[in-house]
Amino acid sequence: MKTELDALLTALYVYLDDHVMPSPAQPRKRGRPPVLTSAEAVVVAVAQVLLRCDQERYWLRTAAARIGHLFPRLPSQAVYNRQLRKLGP
Repeated sequence: MKTELDALLTALYVYLDDHVMPSPAQPRKRGRPPVLTSAEAVVVAVAQVLLRCDQERYWLRTAAARIGHLFPRLPSQAVYNRQLRKLGP
């Protein structure tokens, strides 16, 4: 199961990064760079749904064990939620 999920998340990331959310050519703003790119944040959110982790409070704790090999640096819960809200409509 892990290899199928890895392949699906990798393909989704490549598609999002290349076609849906290409990186802007704008200079980076001041401050720390984000831990996850926009495409990576969407992939982590999709993994949360696919792994049926409904409670966001516990998701990032279990994400390190479940998909940590794909995303070695995961943000804190507050940063993750703020980034997802910024990406939504």
